[in-house]
Amino acid sequence: MARRMLVIRNPKAGSFYSQNLFLEAAGVIFKNVEFNVYVYTTECRGDAARIAAEEGSGYDRIVAFGGDGTLSEVINGVMRLDRRPELGYIPAGTTNDFAAGLGLSRNVIRAAETVLHGVPVPLDIGQFGEDRFFSYVASFGSFTKASYSAPQDMKNVLGYAAYLLEGLKSLTDIHSIPLTMTADGRIYEDEFIFGAVTNAMSVGGVMKYNYEQVNLSDGLFEVLMIRTPKSLGEIQTLLADVTNRNYTESPQIIYQKARKVTVQSAGPLAWTMDGEVGGETTEVTIRNCPRAVSILTPKEREYA
Repeated sequence: MARRMLVIRNPKAGSFYSQNLFLEAAGVIFKNVEFNVYVYTTECRGDAARIAAEEGSGYDRIVAFGGDGTLSEVINGVMRLDRRPELGYIPAGTTNDFAAGLGLSRNVIRAAETVLHGVPVPLDIGQFGEDRFFSYVASFGSFTKASYSAPQDMKNVLGYAAYLLEGLKSLTDIHSIPLTMTADGRIYEDEFIFGAVTNAMSVGGVMKYNYEQVNLSDGLFEVLMIRTPKSLGEIQTLLADVTNRNYTESPQIIYQKARKVTVQSAGPLAWTMDGEVGGETTEVTIRNCPRAVSILTPKEREYA
């Protein structure tokens, strides 16, 4: 008896070219005999999470076709299921940060083949507060709003350049944020311009980790906080350290692995999660849910 696969497609993600290739990807998927395939096309934000939560338990595999935000929504829905089906991902977004870290091809046909014949690997998921989840990053501070404030049509035409343009606009809006962060019992109290709790190889294509620093299924986040520079010299040092990925020895950067992170601020702190608006908090606890889901990756790629 054939198993059941649900493909959740975001028709607004990525370039028009990627969306046109969806029919080719669908052709690859529908030609298989192992699965009965059903396609759901989202109509609004939150739709992917809703359908995954409401219908996901009836499927053996759920595939997200869209950007990292689409995958994040699907994971938010799947995390509410008692039995979580395997996940597949056909990246068709603008930057696809998380997909690159998983070794997924940006070629839609190859990605479609991976959701059929790939190797399932366990993946840690972040829990933000009581009932929200993220697949690869929760962040705050300077530049983070560029990920969601860039208009979708600009992203479709310009790709990653759209994020850079929005980032340049935010340069005049850099401000220092006094807060207290507790990471696995270790307390940091200072003023920061940026912070990120991640389970990914890169964030926005700018903050990148080396492969030996990150294991996507070890039950640990990579926590990175940038202190507010107090002088031109500190700014120059910070830029050099970020460029050279010198996170562990930089005086301007806090880098720590942690299972649980609590962030407290005097006023509302705006967050993004997986590149989308995450809301504002004055205190939030972020927990790692180790190996919470399984996602299909290419056979030729090895993971720890």
